[in-house]
Amino acid sequence: MATSGAYLPCPEFVSDGLRFTEFLEPFERVIQPEELWLYKNPLVESDHIPKRVMFAISFLTPLAVIFVVKIIQRTDKTEIKEACLAVSLALALNGVFTNTIKLIVGRNQQVRSLEVAFSGLGFTSFYLAGKLQCFTDQGRGRSWRLCAMVLPLYSAMMIALSRTCDYKHHWQDAFVGGVIGLLFAYICYRQHYPPFLHMDCHLPYASLAAAAHTPSHPQDDPQPTDNATTLPLEGLTEGPV
Repeated sequence: MATSGAYLPCPEFVSDGLRFTEFLEPFERVIQPEELWLYKNPLVESDHIPKRVMFAISFLTPLAVIFVVKIIQRTDKTEIKEACLAVSLALALNGVFTNTIKLIVGRNQQVRSLEVAFSGLGFTSFYLAGKLQCFTDQGRGRSWRLCAMVLPLYSAMMIALSRTCDYKHHWQDAFVGGVIGLLFAYICYRQHYPPFLHMDCHLPYASLAAAAHTPSHPQDDPQPTDNATTLPLEGLTEGPV
């Protein structure tokens, strides 16, 4: 059985790629005269949601939810490790692909902020959907679970809309950034967790594999006994019929 440590080199490799793409020179695209209207938006000095706050929400929310679930459901270290590995992989892959898109497209944009928000908060929604079993027989019909699962996605949508109100993004950037962020969040979630309809969707694959390989210890089967009471026969004689 592969241990969780087998997953560690991949995030490290992706993080190296993220650092590498941070220092590459982007392609400088020529802006045509008919496109100038896209860049004539007013300058907004104060954002509705400052970038630092947005990044803090995107990074810290999934970690906070993971540890709150640990306290409430008393999850073990394996589940904590798998959840942290999944969200870190989603954020790192999101950063690499975002940087690559920005370097090649060369458009004056800040797509990464939106992708990070949808990647971190999107993963939080998927994580809650599994832990609360929103789509299994145990969780259906309990609306509070669905509302708790949707709340991080709602927050990501509000962040995206605020960036368009601040004229930091075009609506195309907001839409594409949201799709890319959610895509990586779901892919990385499914890399570590079963589908939402699985009866054990609240457990990572590592925990399920460990449980499947744990030897069972059945109790010793009781020896069959006669219904008749066993009595000492020595000294007894058969009487007349």
